[in-house]
Amino acid sequence: MNWQLLLAQILAGVANGALYFLVASGLTLLWGALGVVNLAHGSFFMLAAFSMAACIRFWGSQLGFAAGLVLVPLGMAAIGMLLEVSLFRRVYKSGIWGQLLLSFGLVLVLNNLVRLAFGTQPMSMFPPKQLSGFVDFAGLRLASYQLAVLIVTACVAFFLWAMLARSRTGRLIRAAVDDPQMLDAVGVDVQRLRTMVMGVAAFLAGIAGAVSVPRGSINTGLDVQIIVVAFAVIVIGGLGAVWGSLAAAMLIGISESVSTMFLDHGNEIVIFVVMVLVLLFKPTGFRTIVGRD
Repeated sequence: MNWQLLLAQILAGVANGALYFLVASGLTLLWGALGVVNLAHGSFFMLAAFSMAACIRFWGSQLGFAAGLVLVPLGMAAIGMLLEVSLFRRVYKSGIWGQLLLSFGLVLVLNNLVRLAFGTQPMSMFPPKQLSGFVDFAGLRLASYQLAVLIVTACVAFFLWAMLARSRTGRLIRAAVDDPQMLDAVGVDVQRLRTMVMGVAAFLAGIAGAVSVPRGSINTGLDVQIIVVAFAVIVIGGLGAVWGSLAAAMLIGISESVSTMFLDHGNEIVIFVVMVLVLLFKPTGFRTIVGRD
């Protein structure tokens, strides 16, 4: 066993897990904390990635990257809130099936819009010069950009935890899961709350899509690829669980990366095996709704 290679694969898996958590964080906020299922969350990620690539092409690697980090997530948040007000709000009474049908239709529409706007050829971009080097870590070299993604992931995880577990907004979100009618009766605008949460979730997908661009090639199949991983993360981590989702994302990322030492293909099988093994011992995932065991 080449232990140095194993450690390198584990570090690469941690970096992949950080990206998975960034994507899944918005989905777990929607589904786990508010009961809204949005298959188009992966489409927000893909649209954000192509938009970030367009910013870099238009303004250059440094200015374009900085501008994209601000404009792309904000644009995704605006799109998410617009879709919630115009479409999702009309299907809540239909339950989960109405949400699934609507969001599946959005996946098809957004994928075709991306193809029309950006083309079908894969795109790849380099990180800005300030983040293009390496950092020595326990005798191993970790890309500076991967380290930056880990820092962003830690900030997002703390933000979500603070919002859900320590803020008034988090208490209202949890109450909206239990009894939205009672919450509405005491004067809380539940529809506005759902719009805000949809915007935050889309904003997080925008961050994930933006920071994923310098890490590898982006293509029009990203929406389906990433939503499969995101669902696996929140199933393993537990609905609405921030730290559980973070642990699940790291577990999937490391398992995927280490498996490449033994398997040439089959990343999806590895994710499925990890999910089955965890659910055999913990059927509800690592944790359930935030604040509950």
